[in-house]
Amino acid sequence: MNQSKISVRYAKAIFEASGEKNVQKEVFTDFILIRNAIRENKDFDEIISSPVIKPSEKKFLLNNVFKSVVNELTMKFLEMIVSNSREKYIVDIARVYSDLYHKEHNIKEVILTTPFGIDENTKESLAKTVADSFNSGVEIKDQINADMIGGVIIRIDNLQLDLSVATQLREIKESLKTKEYERKL
Repeated sequence: MNQSKISVRYAKAIFEASGEKNVQKEVFTDFILIRNAIRENKDFDEIISSPVIKPSEKKFLLNNVFKSVVNELTMKFLEMIVSNSREKYIVDIARVYSDLYHKEHNIKEVILTTPFGIDENTKESLAKTVADSFNSGVEIKDQINADMIGGVIIRIDNLQLDLSVATQLREIKESLKTKEYERKL
């Protein structure tokens, strides 16, 4: 079975279970925490994904790290994933769960990419505009790309508005190449 099918199957299972127990938001928050912990700590990711480390040791580690901060259902789910040798899919399962949660609760994920971040007033203004335009809730994520010269790239689901300086300069360059200019005497 491929990775995508495994992740979707497990994410749907925990999504339905969390819905039945009325804890979808808590599990959503838990998965954000878990996904960030795994992504930000390569050693932790290697331990969880290692086929050499015993499942009992992985469960012990997960319990020590997350038991006091995540929902009981989330903790049981993590233990079940380890028991089924699917722990290398945790980040993908969390991503799919997040997608399911956003779809179920009509939340648009807005990703802002800038060279240095955006102030809170601008974020709030953009969130209100998106919420009004799509008649939905909004979750804004800020990404910093130090390689950008300036401007902003806004991504909402599969839509992207590229207002970066590099793109604008590229468009000006292309327009100058395609237009013929006459010399005025």
